[in-house]
Amino acid sequence: MSRTEIRNYILENRRHLIDKIMAEQMELNPELKAKYNSAMLKKARSDTSHNLNYLAQAVFINEKSIFSNYYNWLYTVLKERGIGVELLKSHLQAIKNVLKQELSQEDFNYLSGFLNEAEQSLSSPENHYQSFISDENHLKKEAEKYLALVIEMEREKAVKHILDLVDRGISIENIYLDIFQITQYEIGRLWQLNQLSVAQEHYATSVTQLAMSQLYPKIFNSFKKGKKALTTCIGDELHELGIRMVADLLELSGWDTIHLGANTPVGEILKLLEEKKINVLALSATIPNQLEETQSLIKAVRNNDKLSPVKIMVGGRLFMQNNGLWQKIGADTFASNAKEAVKAADAIL
Repeated sequence: MSRTEIRNYILENRRHLIDKIMAEQMELNPELKAKYNSAMLKKARSDTSHNLNYLAQAVFINEKSIFSNYYNWLYTVLKERGIGVELLKSHLQAIKNVLKQELSQEDFNYLSGFLNEAEQSLSSPENHYQSFISDENHLKKEAEKYLALVIEMEREKAVKHILDLVDRGISIENIYLDIFQITQYEIGRLWQLNQLSVAQEHYATSVTQLAMSQLYPKIFNSFKKGKKALTTCIGDELHELGIRMVADLLELSGWDTIHLGANTPVGEILKLLEEKKINVLALSATIPNQLEETQSLIKAVRNNDKLSPVKIMVGGRLFMQNNGLWQKIGADTFASNAKEAVKAADAIL
């Protein structure tokens, strides 16, 4: 089968595969039969579905690191919730055993490369215990104070802290990069380490969105370069704050921007690109689910002769973790953060 056919097989037969993988897992770890109640079994099935989805998307784009990076991240998530690496390894083995039964030898040999690399990544997991708010950050104390206020759910104090920094002459660009962006990374890391709840994570994002909105009068008073950018996320993207930062810093740098956020239909995006004579389309993707849709949008732009002048820039955690992925899906450039996005957007025109 082709990569697309293998991807389709995994996704279309996911329920069947989950049944077999769960049964195989119980054979490999018989102690789980007595340990797992109905709620735990339901959660295990959901987790298995996520794992298969990551595998399918990694296969589609032919990028093993998408799957192995996910397992590396998952290692710390489970470890901090009392689940050891051996169970994660046995789960990978269960997936291997089932796919070997279900697929031809040739197709299984191809898939085993993804599974083996994921298993190898568990032998030397990435260090997720070092804070993103490092000593190199010249706004370290200010970022730590903002993070503490957000975690304590002190919204008004957190926003006032940011406005006070602006009054002190701290640039909006530095506040975005050295406080907002870094603390969002740190909040994600703390959730991974089981030190923050999902509710706290969502609250932190809403506070940062509020603080950013308070800075808009200063952002939209900047000079104009005569360049236009459209910024958006593909699909149901819950982490759209990063691309919003890109839109704001582009605006601060003199660009005219149209920020669409998440869930905008592709047809509407293509229509706006033409009607508004957009120069740069900036897209964000953080999980593999959005990768295929991002690639499809890029192809739609490329196949439209009226949109041939449009340059495409991508960013987001998914591209940061997988070198060269932006080139594989046909983008013109990649940016690792909002500041780099402004440089990249200027450079490709």
